[in-house]
Amino acid sequence: MEQSSDQMRLLIAMKSGSGSVSPTENENKYEHMQNVYSEYGFEVLLTLVNDIESIERAAAQFIPDLVLCGIDHLPYKAANHTAQQNVHSWLEEHAINYIGSDPATIERVLSKVALKRVWTDKGIRTPAFGLVPLGEPERQNATEKLVALNQFPYILKPDNLGNSRGIDEKGVVWDELQLSSALERLCEFEQGEVLVEHYLGAYKDFEEVTCAMIEGPQGMLLMPCRLSLVQPGVYPIITTSDKDAHRTVTTRLDAEKTKDFLPFAHRAFGASGVRDYARGDFIYANGAFWAIEINGQPMIPDRWFGNAARLNGLSESQYLVGIVAAGYRRLKAQGVIRADFPKEARVLLQETVLAL
Repeated sequence: MEQSSDQMRLLIAMKSGSGSVSPTENENKYEHMQNVYSEYGFEVLLTLVNDIESIERAAAQFIPDLVLCGIDHLPYKAANHTAQQNVHSWLEEHAINYIGSDPATIERVLSKVALKRVWTDKGIRTPAFGLVPLGEPERQNATEKLVALNQFPYILKPDNLGNSRGIDEKGVVWDELQLSSALERLCEFEQGEVLVEHYLGAYKDFEEVTCAMIEGPQGMLLMPCRLSLVQPGVYPIITTSDKDAHRTVTTRLDAEKTKDFLPFAHRAFGASGVRDYARGDFIYANGAFWAIEINGQPMIPDRWFGNAARLNGLSESQYLVGIVAAGYRRLKAQGVIRADFPKEARVLLQETVLAL
């Protein structure tokens, strides 16, 4: 495709369906995002993809200056089978500029246990945990170690699923028998490994916090907010369906707690290695903040990301354009991007801490 203007070319690659959200709802919000970027001076191509080949075709046709992709892995056809490819790794191999974390960081934060080990090594507070393979005899050995650790109650989470997928009230266990039964139940429909961590929801001062992060000229812009359920259940557990079905409420984090939270969150994000943008989940319990997990490649527009930005003074347009500005700023400093950032986008950000 011949370049039709001097506008910066932004390729947005997203998946059509996700969890309990209908494809139509997702496509509508992606088209809205496309309109925002177009309004502020970008030439935009939105493509909904299901494999690496579809990204390859879009990139060859559009020749983007920057790619914003909300998908961490996509299938590609190998010799005699289909394998999963880290999308950012593929983009790097083809010298295509993209917004977001490097491939190794994406892999690290996709594993809750790998990230928690980094935090533990760096002295960043995270709940006591163990990794349990679902096969025997490894499962029995790991279960015995957790019983000996004696950090009940525990909560069970699939290790490699983010955004609260696979987490519900059935995963909270209070003794060895419940732990063994819950792991046995997971064996029926899960594969791989399960994170078992000390459950903080039993503390009376429990609060869940999500924090949007965008890299600004002075470093990380951290935008926390409290999360709660519209109708609380037995345990304060927010599932993916709660989020997708709008059963959550976001409110401003208390000012005094924010003072304690920001340096803690800065260390947690920094240790993870994420860059440009990300969203982290944290908990306040037993008088302290705890790092839980980081979504290193959130699919935007995202309700929690957007609400966190709004509660911290950024409009939807500002946070969306600010994410692209973060990637552009990094790549410009590296001397690998030639296109100019759109004037309209610069004006939008000029009164914010994300200004170029």
